[in-house]
Amino acid sequence: MGSLPLMLLFTAIAALGQGPWQGDMNAVIASCSEHTYLKTGKRVDGIMYSCTSLGVKLGGGLGTAIAGWLLEMSGFINGDAAVQPDSCINMMYFMYLWLPFIFDIIITVILSFLNVESANMKLKENMQNQ
Repeated sequence: MGSLPLMLLFTAIAALGQGPWQGDMNAVIASCSEHTYLKTGKRVDGIMYSCTSLGVKLGGGLGTAIAGWLLEMSGFINGDAAVQPDSCINMMYFMYLWLPFIFDIIITVILSFLNVESANMKLKENMQNQ
């Protein structure tokens, strides 16, 4: 639990796992926008990207605030404290190891149900058959 090289190794592994989603996010947004166009005939590309940008900014701010609140609840000592309470150290372990793992599992489950590309193909086929 106290190994810095092990922590860095698993951080790198996590980044490799999250990289494809981060790189593919704009393509997914475009596919979702196309889905809206196919269903309604209205283009909403700009609003889709704006909402995504807003969500990223709000999520970053909220994530930072939650980290601060969790540390405060755990008894974090501000200032030049040489030692933090055990409750604070345990909270840091939880925040660094377990929270990202939990969120990655939730995101993986949610994204496994995201079938926008196949839905778009079905909509295009239905439009061609009409």
